[in-house]
Amino acid sequence: MNHHPEIIGFVTVNDKGQVVIPADARVAIGVKPGDKMLAIVHEGRGLSLMKPDGVEQLAKQMLRDIGTAEDKSE
Repeated sequence: MNHHPEIIGFVTVNDKGQVVIPADARVAIGVKPGDKMLAIVHEGRGLSLMKPDGVEQLAKQMLRDIGTAEDKSE
């Protein structure tokens, strides 16, 4: 499984620091009102939002990828 980032569009930060997640992005990841999202800051360069179960899936995929890379290097 190989997932690549997809640019959906821009968001605007309002005076309360809030943004609206574009409808296409909400549909793509299955976000509904009331869902919790994990906010990840990238060394002052940006912000990612991820569903908590997405973090677990990402970590598992990364571990599989590391294992595959180690197998190839032996």
